[in-house]
Amino acid sequence: MSTAPNAGRKVLVSTMKNEGPYLLEWLAYHKSIGIDEFCIFSNDCTDGTNLILNRLDQMGVVKHFDNPLGPRMDPQRAAYSRAGKMDFVRSADWVLIVDADEFLNIHVGDRNVDALIDACGSPDAISINWRLMGSQGQSKMTNEPFKGDLVTERFTRGSNFEEPENGLVWGFKTLFRPEKFGFFGVHRPKWNKKVEIVPGMVTWTNAAGEPMGDQYLQKGWRGNKDNVTNKFAQVNHYAIKSREDFLLKRLRGTANSKNKDRIDMDYWDKYDINSIEDTTIPTDGVRAQIDDWLQDADLAALARACADCSQRVLDYQLTVPEFRTFIDTGHFEPMKEAKE
Repeated sequence: MSTAPNAGRKVLVSTMKNEGPYLLEWLAYHKSIGIDEFCIFSNDCTDGTNLILNRLDQMGVVKHFDNPLGPRMDPQRAAYSRAGKMDFVRSADWVLIVDADEFLNIHVGDRNVDALIDACGSPDAISINWRLMGSQGQSKMTNEPFKGDLVTERFTRGSNFEEPENGLVWGFKTLFRPEKFGFFGVHRPKWNKKVEIVPGMVTWTNAAGEPMGDQYLQKGWRGNKDNVTNKFAQVNHYAIKSREDFLLKRLRGTANSKNKDRIDMDYWDKYDINSIEDTTIPTDGVRAQIDDWLQDADLAALARACADCSQRVLDYQLTVPEFRTFIDTGHFEPMKEAKE
């Protein structure tokens, strides 16, 4: 198998809140596929995620920035606006923006980012479709930092590219050259309003190296029947994980909206898709990297504290009968209004 040429420095940008139980796996995985640097923003954490990130920053693993919820822009867009103005991000050859529940799964060559860029013809941007990964009926969270199961190994069934289960299935995230764009969006880069958008101003492909279409120069974050593909890559999106994990996600809310009620049972129903078996994501070396990082005593202590905090919050949530029933049966009945 030939090795793809080095495409240059690759920086991953992300935002997170209360993602501590999953953070080390996500970092170790993306490091294993060739991400060179991590620019991570955290907002209003209560489980110690920010403290873990602080320690990882001191260890040289990430660059971490506090990004509290403000009165105007939601924390995710505020973070990406800040990232786009940082020299070490703006000067990168490539930027990938994904959330803490999204894993770039490359199918070509050495299965690293260089191989994907090479296979697509070294364009200016590559939009990579989601595969939404369902719960597979699993109820329990496994958040033990030293021997807990990997998310990428636990959840191996997801959505169908050919016959989409709902309108979310064809969403995408984008790997791009920051020098070619004005600012960073949640799903794709964009240009400032003063820039004239003209066909052919950049080369923008899907994950098969085929043109996305000039309409995406203007807007859009979902593919269509003409460009959806996972030929060279996909983004495994573990939006819900198990039912216990989902209850914790429901509490922390979402980084790209101030609507605290957005993560509801309708959200669960939309993302709990288990149509297609998919075990393609490579996990070799991920556990070894996590274990290596956890040799640091301070990081290990913070990881244990985060796991304990998450479990205590979950235990408290499960004192609510409706939530307990959801965990035990998978069915959720709306809470009854209290009588006056």
